[in-house]
Amino acid sequence: MKNIIQIACRAFACLSIFSGLTGTAHAYLGSFEELDGYRVPANGQITSLNLGGDAQFYLNNNPGSGFTGVVAPGAYPNTLGDGTHGADLSRYNAGQYGTTNGGPGGVALDILDNSGLWKAIAGGRLQEDLDAPYYYGTTRNYVEAYRVGSAHTGQQVLNLYGSDTSLAYQYSFDSRDFNGVNPTTTVSSIVQMSFWLCPTDWDDEYTGHMLGLGLRDANGMTLLEVGYTGDNFLQYRMPGGDWQTTSYNVGSQGWSQVSVAVDTGSDWISLGVSAFDDNTFTLGSQVSIFSAAPIGLDAGALAGLDWDLEGGALPSPSVSYKNYFDDFSFNVTPVPEPAGALLAVFGLVWLGGRRRR
Repeated sequence: MKNIIQIACRAFACLSIFSGLTGTAHAYLGSFEELDGYRVPANGQITSLNLGGDAQFYLNNNPGSGFTGVVAPGAYPNTLGDGTHGADLSRYNAGQYGTTNGGPGGVALDILDNSGLWKAIAGGRLQEDLDAPYYYGTTRNYVEAYRVGSAHTGQQVLNLYGSDTSLAYQYSFDSRDFNGVNPTTTVSSIVQMSFWLCPTDWDDEYTGHMLGLGLRDANGMTLLEVGYTGDNFLQYRMPGGDWQTTSYNVGSQGWSQVSVAVDTGSDWISLGVSAFDDNTFTLGSQVSIFSAAPIGLDAGALAGLDWDLEGGALPSPSVSYKNYFDDFSFNVTPVPEPAGALLAVFGLVWLGGRRRR
């Protein structure tokens, strides 16, 4: 009977994931708009409170002009006229303000670096900070909200830059991501995640692994990693395994959708993709890469996402200039307790019997 229950739950989740998520909302990750809690200078600078540990840069690299007086944007901190690149997400309360999906409102605020939902673990803006208060960089390294005319929806996207160094960032889930469900309670749930991506075409000559996005549980274990190669072929990696490159190319001229479903009770996971075709400029149908595959470990409640991007070691002329993400959606379905699931299965059998009669 337990197997019947698990099969029924898997069938429901797989049907949902590959027919597209419905009724889900964009929240703390969301669409990376101002109302989701993500700011770019076009919306106004974030005043620096000179918190201990915050990197500060001289305005135009001139000590006589003082510090910038704003949270270092992570993109040429000595120039403040760029209205498209936002501050590095680990420098302010990114995703923690705004009104989308029941948000608390408020405004963008300077916080102690790495004390919010977003943390820089390696590279990225940590590389930019090395020479503070002077800025000697000629390239950009950070994770930020970026204002573009080609966003999947809205005006802003998540943008990863690792042009002269590799980077690693972490994001921690909040109940706003899960439509009010506390992430710590997802230990026995089917969680569906959908997002859109658009990789760069600046690294197409590099065919190795380029970017990985890992789904992390409360035990610090990575349940699945999804990514792509420099020439934009979708990849995935299961716990303890190697990167597997699929035959699906997620083109750089449009947006592709990736869908994931994970059951933290029965420890299985599914992956699907709708890939954009750069040759025909069309979005393909949602297809299953794999369905209800065993994770191989005892999954805990979902805790967050890990982002990794290859950077400075890339052979010329490949560079990690643009890696866009947009429109994250989540849906949480608690897995029924055995007794309740048993009644549900018997009900389905009974209804089936009545129909046959």
